[in-house]
Amino acid sequence: MVRAGDLATADSARPADGITAGILTWAFPPALVDEAVAAASRTEQRARTLSARTMVYHALAMWLYPSTGHEEVLRRLMRGLARKHGWARGWRMPTPSALAQARQRLGPAPLRLLFRTVAPRAVPQAPPGMRRPVTLDALTLCVPDTHANRDRFGTAATADRGTVPQVRLVALGHCGAHAVLDAAVGPLSLGSACLALELLPSLGEGTLLLAELDALSVGLWRQAAGTRADLLWRAGPDWPLPVDEVLADGSYLSRLAEPEAPAAAPVPVRVIPYDRDGWSGPAERLITTLLAPEEAAAAQLIEAHRSRWGLADMVEDILAGGLSGIELLRSRGPDLVEQEIWAMLLVHHAVHGLIVDAQDFESATAEGLVTVAGTVRMTPQDRL
Repeated sequence: MVRAGDLATADSARPADGITAGILTWAFPPALVDEAVAAASRTEQRARTLSARTMVYHALAMWLYPSTGHEEVLRRLMRGLARKHGWARGWRMPTPSALAQARQRLGPAPLRLLFRTVAPRAVPQAPPGMRRPVTLDALTLCVPDTHANRDRFGTAATADRGTVPQVRLVALGHCGAHAVLDAAVGPLSLGSACLALELLPSLGEGTLLLAELDALSVGLWRQAAGTRADLLWRAGPDWPLPVDEVLADGSYLSRLAEPEAPAAAPVPVRVIPYDRDGWSGPAERLITTLLAPEEAAAAQLIEAHRSRWGLADMVEDILAGGLSGIELLRSRGPDLVEQEIWAMLLVHHAVHGLIVDAQDFESATAEGLVTVAGTVRMTPQDRL
């Protein structure tokens, strides 16, 4: 365990620490972090060794040093900030209890607000006449087995650990850009559909929302359609979808009934049967608000749904960056679990930004638009 004492000087810092600090401050400039801290009412009334800004970067750095303890992560972060930006020279390492109190004092709100500031800017809006394919997806994550986590999040059985506390994460992910656009965190008792309601304001005209109907509800379908987004969801075999009119492309018009409210008026939908090898088989069915084949052909919609990118893919993206071996979130308290989840989403956003900028640089170089290696083409604010 790292003990209180003087922080190593910048000269003794490893280059990797500077890279880590540089990634974080590039993706999330200090001024932007300070705005999120202020919006969450976490700005300190007095100067602290562990400021709210520092603790935001610490929460992010935890995902870049996944096998390292909290105190050592802080030490490496501060080394990197001193090396990269000249911050924290002469800074003293706090005690583990002081660090734990600072994490608790920060809470999840600043990271949640920071994510919801930067995430919508990760991809541009769809051009006129086109639709932005967005996946609605859910994931449950195991958390440390403490009384506090059990009370807040609830428990569920796992194949290898028995009954453990788990937290539910629901998010919107852009299929083409592989970016998370919005997210909601809550206990298992809320269910995916309830948490998804928080995300509906992020939809709207020009969005094609891809989802699985079995895990959601007809009520959510109605509310999502009310945002003027187009919907394309997979319906399992148990959903009754009578044939009202067969269309020229093999799809047909039908009505989506609401089992939990049989008196409610059915929802008109278009049904597209398909199988894994094509789209004419009866094994699977897609339902959509795009009722006319002229708006979108059946084969086109099937390919769009097959392009779904979701939360499991996001976790795999992070694991590919060196987080192998992570089985549980680390935090033993509910607020810190949520803090950790928002930090995970922010780190994925930062890594996604690096990948996109690298691809843009390669494309520009190939076209002769960039002639000097390392030319800075946009500021972090421009990228955001």
